[in-house]
Amino acid sequence: MRKLLVLAVVLVGMVMAGRAVLDSLSTPGAASESPERGSRQFILVVTPEGTPDGTVYHVRPTRAGRLAGRPQLDTAWRQAVARGVPDRANLRQQFLCHPLSVVARAKPTWDLESWRPAVGGLRTMLAACNP
Repeated sequence: MRKLLVLAVVLVGMVMAGRAVLDSLSTPGAASESPERGSRQFILVVTPEGTPDGTVYHVRPTRAGRLAGRPQLDTAWRQAVARGVPDRANLRQQFLCHPLSVVARAKPTWDLESWRPAVGGLRTMLAACNP
């Protein structure tokens, strides 16, 4: 039952986000906006944690980060990278999945796991951000 609920929430999120958003998850730097002076802060802190499987980057978003829409997500990703998340496709896909998912958006931290594969935006969303 829980899996059906998660799948339903993910599917609703995908419909709301639109196909263009999902396609852009697979393309690093897609629809990038230039950094603006005084732009909003979307990421408060990133705390890396070493585990036997690899590194987990605990990303703590601000309220604005949790509510960010597609135009702001590239800025939010750049802020996460500036705070220590490596600029890699697998981490970017996990990162972008969180604010697009109703469930993951509300988590205290968005945990990006270095060992998870880059599988594209759609598969990342279907895997509840943990492919």
